[in-house]
Amino acid sequence: MGQPWSSLRVAGVALDVPEQLAPSQERAIEGGAAVLEGAGIRLTVDASPFADPLTRYTAKPGYEHWQENVGSATADFVSFEEEGIRTLAANFPGRATAVVHLSPGAERDTALQILRSIRTDQGESND
Repeated sequence: MGQPWSSLRVAGVALDVPEQLAPSQERAIEGGAAVLEGAGIRLTVDASPFADPLTRYTAKPGYEHWQENVGSATADFVSFEEEGIRTLAANFPGRATAVVHLSPGAERDTALQILRSIRTDQGESND
């Protein structure tokens, strides 16, 4: 994981991402949502009170759920695999959800590092 990282802001939510991730052709950074892709990773961020609560994936193969303190908030994390794609996601209830899809060979640790970098302080400015 020696690649350079940069900070990304989406509607008051900040997170760190590998520099290889770039806005997706289909949907870049707009309002409270962003989609970035690169290096076998697809990251989707929804910074809204109606973001996916991650409660509908319990039947997915390899499903795991846990909670972690991230910054000043408690986040719900899920992980599962479907059709060769590993998905890791974090939900900050009423604030934001970030989902990382990993192609085979992409590092799970990189996805966790992205999700654990999320900062949801209400006082952050919108860029």
